[in-house]
Amino acid sequence: MAQELFDIDSVDSLVRQVWAQRKTISLDQFEMPTYEIPDSYTIKEFNFSSEDNIYRKEIKCALDDIANKSMAAGYPISVFTALYEAVLNAHQHGNKKDSAKKVVIAYKIDNETVEVGVIDEVGELTPEFFPFVQRHREGLEPVLDFYKFSGREAQGPNLGTGTSFMHMYADNVQYFKSSESGLVAHLTFQREKDLSGNQSKNIN
Repeated sequence: MAQELFDIDSVDSLVRQVWAQRKTISLDQFEMPTYEIPDSYTIKEFNFSSEDNIYRKEIKCALDDIANKSMAAGYPISVFTALYEAVLNAHQHGNKKDSAKKVVIAYKIDNETVEVGVIDEVGELTPEFFPFVQRHREGLEPVLDFYKFSGREAQGPNLGTGTSFMHMYADNVQYFKSSESGLVAHLTFQREKDLSGNQSKNIN
């Protein structure tokens, strides 16, 4: 059966082979307007351990404050799930588990939205990540395994589904280049409305 040239789901398609010819994409090689953290955001910086069993616990602790405040404001626990995966990606795949490199978490919680920017220092992407993100934006399949999608070998205990959970639980996921050429994953969560059309709970 002939291979459709632009089938992003197939590693054998022309578009996927062209992407794969470029091994790593570094954001510092591209000139573009960068992401600036809004003045209204709270900013926290973290250096996570390089040890798997330690940094996973550290990331959960780092997100406790955002999780507690968002849940108190009426947002679901899935906010924490999506943010955990975003920070895990930033540390594991962005900063390559380098404990000397920081992950910045900048956020704002109000009556209408939770907005969070997760920023790594390295800003490097595998070429398969671009069609992978595009596939999620099409919204045709909620959970995708990145390693199966890309044909790459899985890393340790990772399941390759973190980005899927980010896109599943956040109302909007955007990616930017930071002012220091890192990768920014910006997640926005809308608060559910009650049957009258009003926001379900107010922040004191």
